[in-house]
Amino acid sequence: MNGANLGLSRTFLRRKAGKVAIRAVPGLILASVLAIMSAFSPLSALADDLGGTHARPVVVGAKLEQSASGTRLILISSQPLTATPFGLEKPDRLVLDLPEVNFQLAPHTGESGTGLIKSFRFGLFGFGRSRIVIDLAGPAHVASVVNAPLLKDLGATVTIELEKLDRDAFHELAGASRTSANSSAAATAATSSAHPTPPTKDPRPLVVIDPGHGGFDPGAMGASGEVEKTITLEFATTLATELERRGHVRVALTRSSDTFVSLPDRVRFARDQNAALFVSIHADTLTNAAGVQGATVYTLADHASDAEAARVAEKENRVDQQAGVDSGESDEEVVSILDDLMRRETKILSAAFAQRLVQGLETHVRLNKNPLRSAAFLVLRAPDVPSALVELGYLSSDVDRASFASPQWREEAARAIAGAIEARLPDRPSAAAQAN
Repeated sequence: MNGANLGLSRTFLRRKAGKVAIRAVPGLILASVLAIMSAFSPLSALADDLGGTHARPVVVGAKLEQSASGTRLILISSQPLTATPFGLEKPDRLVLDLPEVNFQLAPHTGESGTGLIKSFRFGLFGFGRSRIVIDLAGPAHVASVVNAPLLKDLGATVTIELEKLDRDAFHELAGASRTSANSSAAATAATSSAHPTPPTKDPRPLVVIDPGHGGFDPGAMGASGEVEKTITLEFATTLATELERRGHVRVALTRSSDTFVSLPDRVRFARDQNAALFVSIHADTLTNAAGVQGATVYTLADHASDAEAARVAEKENRVDQQAGVDSGESDEEVVSILDDLMRRETKILSAAFAQRLVQGLETHVRLNKNPLRSAAFLVLRAPDVPSALVELGYLSSDVDRASFASPQWREEAARAIAGAIEARLPDRPSAAAQAN
């Protein structure tokens, strides 16, 4: 029953005289209910095996429907869910924070909407946390989140009811959400500063590998169901293994599992660790351009080198917005602490590293016809860590997708990038080390 959308738009469960009753409407027959019960039997058994209600909830269905006062998002879960909602503007979004949930939904679930909901996304947001982000067609709020039991303890329907708001009320809701989020961020920062990462005695330079996307941010999608977040994590792990095997550098990954990490947090991680290099791994996709293929290396620039670089940067910079993260002030914070001299030095080092990457890759993997580009990538904005973003290829290309699926290709490309990393690092210490 992996990923099946269950047709519950015309089915509701209600209690009557202490019993669960089914209210059926025309077009829904008993077989539908039996199918739901059958589908949930494995989930119930799994929950029992893992400790009953203490197991991680599994969501196997999602459905949108119109209601008298707004729009409903109905989830089919192995157990009831709690949700903490808040609002964001520019664009209008509603975000629901959940306990960690295993979403087993069909590909492309949530890409289209109805009523107040334009679309929605879901997935892991951090350790022990999941999130649903709803793109709104107009101002709205979460009026209620109601759990109702399925038959024979087979799980629960979770009905998230959205109702319209006027613009002023939604602006007030989003303002209250921002104040709460800022307070939480300040508390987290205070905790982090009270427990800094202990210094290491290992003199080897640290390379931070950043697998792009993750959690409910899948990134680009391939025609056969390939997902960028999976490809980037597989390649980053291969590259880290190759660097560790060589033994000349230390390696850290911004994420080692299918978890969302915001763009500012990726940058902050590299800076906090005094990284010598930061390499972000991605894979692109194009519409109606299946012939475009090959790897591309990007560096930071205030103005994009070309229209394609601008498109890629704009797409990658949107991930926090899609994740329900209001990171507009984070960029200003980074800019405000930039020292012009350090920034220029870091850009020089980044450009030299990117050129070395292209030279190392060209004899081992296919390159794009214009393989060295630049644009205003938020993830490359560390002022004191030389950084580059590598697009491994295009999920819209049959040739590149075949490469991504090949362990031999991953290992050869990882060796090429590892060689480029080692060729640059002996030249001089990182800008962060010089600053310190």
